[in-house]
Amino acid sequence: MRVLTSIKNRTQIMKYILITMFIPLFFSCTQDEGYGGSSGIEGVLMTQYYNNDYSILISEEPAVDEDVFILFGDSDFVGDKVATSSTGAFEFPFLRDGDYQLYYMSEDSSTVSDEEQVVILDLTLESGKVSDQGIIYRYETLDWDDGSAKLTGVVKVINYKNTTSYPFLEVKDVTFAQELEVYLIYGDHEYYDDRIRTNYDGVFEFKDLIPGDYTVFVYSEDITGGTEDIAIIKQATITTVGEVIDLGEYTIEKL
Repeated sequence: MRVLTSIKNRTQIMKYILITMFIPLFFSCTQDEGYGGSSGIEGVLMTQYYNNDYSILISEEPAVDEDVFILFGDSDFVGDKVATSSTGAFEFPFLRDGDYQLYYMSEDSSTVSDEEQVVILDLTLESGKVSDQGIIYRYETLDWDDGSAKLTGVVKVINYKNTTSYPFLEVKDVTFAQELEVYLIYGDHEYYDDRIRTNYDGVFEFKDLIPGDYTVFVYSEDITGGTEDIAIIKQATITTVGEVIDLGEYTIEKL
């Protein structure tokens, strides 16, 4: 009986040794998400530029040198980050299969806010396969003067003889309006966005404009005897980046 018992105990001991050797081997084959595998993630990040209320898409171009972050599994900590290339491309190679999160920063078009928000992409990798995210987008808004278009024009003044009065006015001469204030409003803004003065030759130029609707106006005296000046208004729509629009001639009157 002792011999049998001894053999039985030795058999149990051998089973225990084999099991304890197998358990770490088993768990070593189950690896967490991260580097060290044959999978990968790639994509291209583009930036879309809009006006301040997202009503006009102004331009689209690769997001250059923007950070794209990756989280491994259910970790709350950043696993790694890469900067996009000159074409907006990014890549995370040699990943193990499992669950990952990508995120990057973008303005939030749903709130019409210029504050940056986090955009998160959830994905699951299969062993040996590359997950191509294709083109993904981030958003930025531009101020009215963040562009490259121009609005130009010239202002002339009809000067009347001060010895005459309305309605029997006599023209003294017509000159260029020098140092006259010219106002610009973008879109449906309630107040004017810019104010400049004409040159010695009556010419004015609003520069660095983005696409959209503009109102440009100057003030003329009310020669009929009214106490308020009269706004001489012209409107224009810039449709392309870098466009130049000549508003032509404004004519104001002066007693």
